[in-house]
Amino acid sequence: MTSTAESESKTFANDSLIIAVAWAQGGREYMQDAFIINLASETQSAALFGVCDGHGPNGENVARYVATRIGTAVLREKGSSEDYPTAIEAACLKLDEQLRKDKAQMNKDGKVLGGSTCCVVWVNESGSEMYSCNVGDSRFVMSYNGEAHAVTEDHKPFNGKERVRIYKAGGHVSNLRVNGILAVSRSFGDFLFKGNESKKQADQLVTALPDIRTVEIDDNIDFMVVASDGLWDIMTNDEAVDFIVNRMRINTPLKDICEQLISYCIAQVPVDTETGLGSDNITIIIALFRGEGASDEGTAAEAPAGAKDGTTAAPSQSTGGIASSAVPPSTGSMAGGGGTNSTAKQS
Repeated sequence: MTSTAESESKTFANDSLIIAVAWAQGGREYMQDAFIINLASETQSAALFGVCDGHGPNGENVARYVATRIGTAVLREKGSSEDYPTAIEAACLKLDEQLRKDKAQMNKDGKVLGGSTCCVVWVNESGSEMYSCNVGDSRFVMSYNGEAHAVTEDHKPFNGKERVRIYKAGGHVSNLRVNGILAVSRSFGDFLFKGNESKKQADQLVTALPDIRTVEIDDNIDFMVVASDGLWDIMTNDEAVDFIVNRMRINTPLKDICEQLISYCIAQVPVDTETGLGSDNITIIIALFRGEGASDEGTAAEAPAGAKDGTTAAPSQSTGGIASSAVPPSTGSMAGGGGTNSTAKQS
């Protein structure tokens, strides 16, 4: 048994964004999460950050496969156009098919096993919009005027439109799982559930078709959280945002807040006395648009004030959008997670 509850963390920053990440294997035998963080040069706003959560045999390799390729894949599809949403959708579906055919990922029987969720956010160069891409049950949540707003929706087999697709593809949902086996209804890999030759990629039992949302960036966005389900299985959106806000108010560095979230979640799951297993892998990213006086650690003189009178305006979201420039491609992976940054400051 090699499980560990110890977390690791890093912070990345440029003139526009501060992004902290922490990850821990938790009470599982293997670490199957990966992350991606890319910032543009010091003076640009463009960014790409997200989490991939692998599952099943070979899940860690599928997660890293996606994390290290999705940025480049989107840029390739986008080309000289300004249509990020269309490029993201095409890139995800093509990347999934490339994974299926990648001999380096195949076992001795010529099959690619395991799968991975993926939740990634792009910020355009002008800093005016974000584009979220979600496949599975990792999640993107914003604090907007001190209140939690979920940007993505978990892809679970028992959700309405997911359940309809599964049954139309000849499957069923039992024990809250696809065919009683898989707990997510969208993922990269998991090709056991993508073999209906009469159905398109988007209509299989399980699909890598992403949900894409466009979010207008304004001064009411306090911070953003992208995390694997190791966080969301323990905390609600509101609980996670309140946890972060309370620590930002006392100028706790962002990467320390990430680690404290992980410690809290791991402590909530008892270790099985027979298997020795406990909490899930956890990867948490907190991203903050840099305000006046903010340090590279994410501390600032003024923290989110929280909701006023119990109400707040909702952020502007849509299912389409335009971006003005490219985001730097994915460039690699690190132990425990995935992602490097060659131009931004790192600590």
